[in-house]
Amino acid sequence: MNQVSKSVLGAFASLLLSSAAFSAQHAAGQATPVAELPVSVAVTASDCWIRQIPAPAPSGGFLVFHNQADQAAVLTGVSSPDYADVMMHETTHENGMSKMSMVHQVSVPAGGQLDFKPGSYHLMLEQARDGLKVGDHVAVDFLLADGHRVSAQCEIKSPKAMSGMGHMQHMKH
Repeated sequence: MNQVSKSVLGAFASLLLSSAAFSAQHAAGQATPVAELPVSVAVTASDCWIRQIPAPAPSGGFLVFHNQADQAAVLTGVSSPDYADVMMHETTHENGMSKMSMVHQVSVPAGGQLDFKPGSYHLMLEQARDGLKVGDHVAVDFLLADGHRVSAQCEIKSPKAMSGMGHMQHMKH
């Protein structure tokens, strides 16, 4: 068996074991809240921002994950104390149509990065706590398959915000 196959098999086995352990804890009512899990040293998040859309529509969240490990890291969940529901979504394009779907896990490549950006992977955040406004910062925690977490501080931006990477752009009418 070549080295790549061994690495893929090892990552898959690790994912299965950690998923089984997490599921067993959850089923027994012993699940540790994501915010209490140890912070990952290898995986970090940066440039997080949330396009605040007026309720009841969900807001969109965007950021960049960086993985310094020599194997892929798998995001398996997300939560925030400032939103009742946070989900990972992916926008796909087929036959000239765009479609958004919830995803249950996303892989951040070994030694690489993964962008959650408009038109690709992103967060859907529903039922914001009262009082959130443009310029506020909120905490978002991501669960990794290995039992660690990645934390991000996300800036709330205008519904017209197109990018959080260094400057704000506005939609042209």
